Amino acid sequence: MHWKQQVQLLEQEANFDIAIFLLEKVVKNNPDDVDAYIFLLFRLREMWLEGGVYWCNVAKDPLRDIKKEYYDSKFESYMAAAQKYFAESYALFSKNPEYLYYAAHILGHIAWYFGTSDERQADLEHQAIRMRYNAVLNMMDYYKELYDKEPNNVDVIKYATDIINAPSIQEQLATKGAAGEYVVGRYVTWAKEVLKKAGSNGTSSS
Repeated sequence: MHWKQQVQLLEQEANFDIAIFLLEKVVKNNPDDVDAYIFLLFRLREMWLEGGVYWCNVAKDPLRDIKKEYYDSKFESYMAAAQKYFAESYALFSKNPEYLYYAAHILGHIAWYFGTSDERQADLEHQAIRMRYNAVLNMMDYYKELYDKEPNNVDVIKYATDIINAPSIQEQLATKGAAGEYVVGRYVTWAKEVLKKAGSNGTSSS
């Protein structure tokens, strides 16, 4: 079984620490694998932002309180790992637009947790934009604003269709795990909602 499938299963079972353990092994053995670092950075982000919250919401687990306390107690070790692996991955992939784009979104609002600054996070995003990674998403704010004013605007519908049909977006959803869902999945969800309300399935006509 591929490590990505293993991570997915572990996350589904809420075995988050084991997922981190596995990802640390993967990056150690495959330091040139950008996806492994993206998966690991995202999981470490989630362990601080969502770890305790996850267990608060698992009402039927009789051990949820001790599990929440456990994950809360791991904050310092998660942050140390986040800083280590961000520094390590940035040194390896600072010219890789895919890495820059995902790292920028993962670091968003909590750059300090990864041992860096908001300015560095913004620079990662600007570099990815200059390299035109996920260029189809760069006009999202404009079209969202236009959609709020004119839900049936033909340009908005075309833009939503472009997002749904973009091969690179489809590939990311298929290969980037939870990080892909977080970073590009929200845009796809928006595009699908636009097309659903417009009565379109998003299929490009030839």
